[in-house]
Amino acid sequence: MPYRHTQPGTTILAVCTAIGVVGAVIAWRITGQQATLIAMLIVLTGFYIVFHSLTVEVEGREVRWYFGPGLWTYRLGLGEIRSVSVVRNQWQNGFGIRKAPGLTLYNVSGLDAVELKLKSGEIRRIGTDDPNGLAAALNAAMRRLQA
Repeated sequence: MPYRHTQPGTTILAVCTAIGVVGAVIAWRITGQQATLIAMLIVLTGFYIVFHSLTVEVEGREVRWYFGPGLWTYRLGLGEIRSVSVVRNQWQNGFGIRKAPGLTLYNVSGLDAVELKLKSGEIRRIGTDDPNGLAAALNAAMRRLQA
């Protein structure tokens, strides 16, 4: 049975709104430049459209995840995964797509995530508000492949 879950990006929305309000005050009151305000709001709206949610799907022989409307999709074969665990990110890890040596984080809100340790030694962390459900779906799909 396939797994599909979409997490809304409430943190991304809050950050975009805060930046928009502060930026609007600065652009309007201090600089008086309407063009700057409009450009900033267009950029923030675009950012929010792209990162307003994170959808994760486990089906067949792969796990897929994408932000917002799915302008690009990340795919990973289940056979590439060595282990799956539920983890909690630190707030300073941030949101969106974050890369560090050997680690890539995909997150739109909250601190919960599922960590995929790959056979290559790399780590992928997928943020989710359903970490136990996602981990269970991944483990079940991986067991089916081994059977």
